[in-house]
Amino acid sequence: MNGEEKIDAKDFTTKVSQSSSSINLHIDAFKLGRMPGNVTINANNIVLNPNETFKKNYILMNIKYLLIFGFFMLLASCSSDENLEKKDAAEALVTETKNFLNGDFVLNTRVLMNGVNKTLLPKGCPTKVNFSWNKPNKNIFTIRLDEFTVGQMPLVITFACDAKIMQLTSWEKNEYKGDGWVKFQGVDGQLLINNETKNPVSKGSSVKGFYNVKTHEINFIIDFNMMNVSSECFLQIVDKSRTNNYEAEFKKFEEELEAYKKEHGL
Repeated sequence: MNGEEKIDAKDFTTKVSQSSSSINLHIDAFKLGRMPGNVTINANNIVLNPNETFKKNYILMNIKYLLIFGFFMLLASCSSDENLEKKDAAEALVTETKNFLNGDFVLNTRVLMNGVNKTLLPKGCPTKVNFSWNKPNKNIFTIRLDEFTVGQMPLVITFACDAKIMQLTSWEKNEYKGDGWVKFQGVDGQLLINNETKNPVSKGSSVKGFYNVKTHEINFIIDFNMMNVSSECFLQIVDKSRTNNYEAEFKKFEEELEAYKKEHGL
């Protein structure tokens, strides 16, 4: 083996350069699973055995051990993040969230069924969302949608779910940059379809979202775990003044929706 040889694998490129008695091993752009960045590994001055077959086996063995080492580093990182995900957010952030995000708000949402936007309009529709804080655990609030239906939705949905405020993981912090972010997450909400009260608990339903106490930005996704229907509140700023203008906003939305249907022959 003379000069430089490249060994291409699925997620990384390995370069091996050889001198008369040693090699330098360089792994570039090495990435595993949910690792937030690339890792570069160098192993310099590896002494060679005169036997050519042994040299190649020795190189491959070193690559294998480096990959195993990287894999266990990933497992340790994931374990650390899983523990962090279960931790409560700082008390000051919880208090600020409760002080602002309390009561009825109007947010733009899109309802997706099998990935299709049933609200039809790209900007979604104005939706009343209620946040209430009446649980013994001060880190838990209830998010609620009442008799929600719009566009081509064949159902009327009422949904409520308790959500806990938590810290962000390191990967989430890479997406939601800056101070003031909290995460809220809950499972197994109560779901009523067309106002039927039979078996309201929807196992597997969930809500997960993020809120910034400084900028009042919010986004969340509610998975109803029913007919592959979900409700998405895309990233937007919470504006308290919209609550008083809900009727006018919804009327305007309905007018735009009718125009959209006529334009597209729906």
